[in-house]
Amino acid sequence: MTLTAVGLFLLGFAASWVAGRYVQKGASIIQGGAVGICGVAALFIGMAEVVESNFVWALVALLIYGLIGALIFRSAQAVREKAD
Repeated sequence: MTLTAVGLFLLGFAASWVAGRYVQKGASIIQGGAVGICGVAALFIGMAEVVESNFVWALVALLIYGLIGALIFRSAQAVREKAD
């Protein structure tokens, strides 16, 4: 895994937190799009050798990444609801 992949994955996680914490309307669309774009970009740009060697494992990694992003998003929403 390269630093580009790590950076893109972390960017997706940060976008999930920001969308859950500060955006009220359309937050789930923003979160899904950001995680999707960052995850696919990280796989194809930063981890191209994994995609080339075993596409199924790349999809499993993308699924796990999406689930973690969803957990971050939901926890940020819970923090926002507590603050309100």
